[in-house]
Amino acid sequence: MSRFHYLNQEDLEINPASEDTQLMLCSLTSIPLLDTSLFLSTPLLYNVIYLDLSNTRRIEGWTRFLSSRVFDNLRILKLRGLRLTDQAIPGDTLRTWLRLWSLDLRDNSLTDMAIDILLADAFAPLIRRGPIESLYEDPPVYQARADPNHSYFLNDSPVPLRPDTTDTFIKYVKAHADLKGDSSYVLPDRDPMKKSTGLTHLYLSDNKFTSKGIRKVLEFSNRLQVLDVGTVPANPSFPYIIPDTVPFCQPDTAPFLHWQAGSRIEKLRIHHSIVTQIPTIVQGRLELGYISKHLRKAEMFGKTVPPRFTPLENNRLTSLTLTDIPLKSTGLTIRRLNNFLRHCAEQEQTLLSAARRGVRNHRSPPLLLGLRKLRLEFIKERTGAKEIGPSVSGGQDADEFQEQSMGGFSFFAEEKKLMSPLLRGGESGGWSASWNSKEISLAEGGWSASWHSKKSSLAEGADLKDVIEELKIFRQREQPRWGGSLELVVPRVR
Repeated sequence: MSRFHYLNQEDLEINPASEDTQLMLCSLTSIPLLDTSLFLSTPLLYNVIYLDLSNTRRIEGWTRFLSSRVFDNLRILKLRGLRLTDQAIPGDTLRTWLRLWSLDLRDNSLTDMAIDILLADAFAPLIRRGPIESLYEDPPVYQARADPNHSYFLNDSPVPLRPDTTDTFIKYVKAHADLKGDSSYVLPDRDPMKKSTGLTHLYLSDNKFTSKGIRKVLEFSNRLQVLDVGTVPANPSFPYIIPDTVPFCQPDTAPFLHWQAGSRIEKLRIHHSIVTQIPTIVQGRLELGYISKHLRKAEMFGKTVPPRFTPLENNRLTSLTLTDIPLKSTGLTIRRLNNFLRHCAEQEQTLLSAARRGVRNHRSPPLLLGLRKLRLEFIKERTGAKEIGPSVSGGQDADEFQEQSMGGFSFFAEEKKLMSPLLRGGESGGWSASWNSKEISLAEGGWSASWHSKKSSLAEGADLKDVIEELKIFRQREQPRWGGSLELVVPRVR
């Protein structure tokens, strides 16, 4: 049996693993009736590096399996959609002497209590350094701490962004592993894939966390490189008070994303309030559809709030996704988004100038890339029984549009390092939009969608502005023009 194999239940029943078979990657996702007892009696997964148990539902069996032995090689663990509660987290698996560096807990029922478990067992101590240069990669740091009882090294030197999706992991291992050797440990301990750093990739969206729990993650862990938290309710003590409503936002978080706080985040997915400081206020559950009757009040709250995050505060961040942006606005949401794009252009010009200076100084450390991808995920809206969204018009057949993941957000599976725009010779600003799984490329100056919402006003009146239309107008007139990629995701009417 190959070291790389997609297993299903029939594989295990018909072709049981031999004693010398060891898998590096095992993806069992979306096999809900999988018999977990089959794994308790075989050493098949003892040396697994990448293990995906998402949407298999048998959490009790997996908890017993994960607690049955120490998985010395486990680095990437995906437990998405397992109906996990705080009490059901396989805590023994997180106590891996910081070997586990990617953990996916999306689509479960975890609360802020789970954050404390992660901080206690899965994160290395904060990186504490002297003054940091905001424009450049960190110079090498050789401060290693070894534990004589364990064959790993923990240090604060930079770790490259490692791949943690199935395809990119397989591609990496094929390029770097010794697949012909007899040893089950085909990647050396010094390889970044096996380096013990504690969690650097964490996916938490669609749970029961509050903004307080997410803030704690950012406050007490500055080693994260990839973080997906999505939209969470505001801490109950935060003063967004409208009777019988629930505010969703991420207030008071921007300072922990600042480069001076030591943030190393390169890819982030979070509620749009981190940029706009405007909450999403709903009655009932957010997933049932957003009723915009409180839109004006939400934007009024946004006028008197703490400082907002801008790309100028963290040049390490290359990909940012903002969730649950309203389709309509009195104007404040639009101005905040436009200002953010202006800051993107300003950041780009600053890095270009630094790159030109660096050409004259060959000893300069590598220049950070700055924000190259901004993805705006708009909220699913409805008025009464009707949902509001776009319909596609134009010459292209919808079946020709690029398919996107319907199971949730993915940080753009391709893990290639983006080049500086100076090295590319510059590029025109990208602009694309997608409606659920259908992506549309929009030619500059053109727009191929017609909006049902133009024929019916939202609950608060027809004077509200169309956020996407205003963004389109801004991008047409934008000077200087940001050269990064702007992507829109808009719910489709069903």
